[in-house]
Amino acid sequence: MQIIQANISHLDAFLAYAKQCADDGLHLYSSTTEDHQAYFKKRLAYAEGKQLPAHWPAITTYFCIKSTHILGSIRVRHGTNEKIENITGHIGFETLPTARKNGIAYSMLNWVLTHVVNDKVLITCSDKNIASRRLIEKCGGQYLGDFCYENNEQRILRYQLHNKSLNHS
Repeated sequence: MQIIQANISHLDAFLAYAKQCADDGLHLYSSTTEDHQAYFKKRLAYAEGKQLPAHWPAITTYFCIKSTHILGSIRVRHGTNEKIENITGHIGFETLPTARKNGIAYSMLNWVLTHVVNDKVLITCSDKNIASRRLIEKCGGQYLGDFCYENNEQRILRYQLHNKSLNHS
């Protein structure tokens, strides 16, 4: 198992991954089955700061890969803005539905905190997502508070995480 920055050689593996994630109801992947190649290339361009929606910073995608299969994906937003600071956070991730409960998300988040994050980042999750909440706390997430999102129907928890190789006493 390795964690690596997404690149064009992952295109075929991404199709299978995205389909399973979409079938599981992950909104991020709902449009990928229409033209997965264009979607994937756009995600690769995001890492170079290209094709981004207005006011978004560059976003790099990393995959957790075993053999030729993508088991999980983690995205890091480089830079900040009001939406990142208050809603989405700097990091987003998911694990292939069939690979959950195997430490994939933990491995990806720790790897990003050690190899990508320079200082501190924000990460959020729904209060209903107990697995993400536990993972964030296990990785040293410091609870900052919560807010209601989407007409007060969803409570979002905000955490701060730090680079693992720096001392944050």
